[in-house]
Amino acid sequence: MARRRFWAFLLTMLALDAVMLVAIPFVVPPDPTARLMVFAAVLATIPALAFWLAYRGGFERLGVWSPETESEESTDGE
Repeated sequence: MARRRFWAFLLTMLALDAVMLVAIPFVVPPDPTARLMVFAAVLATIPALAFWLAYRGGFERLGVWSPETESEESTDGE
């Protein structure tokens, strides 16, 4: 189960990075200093958000994914 959560953490972090790197230029004004500050703030908070989603039950609370139910389904089918 720890390995699944680790992969969920990594994939969540990569997905959030990709989404933010695409979305930020559309939201922030074209001032280079403002963009740099927003990029730094967002990239610093993404690991914390990914950790909360993967390890602290964020995905379960949102009803998106649960490693416990996934492992139960795989053992029931065998």
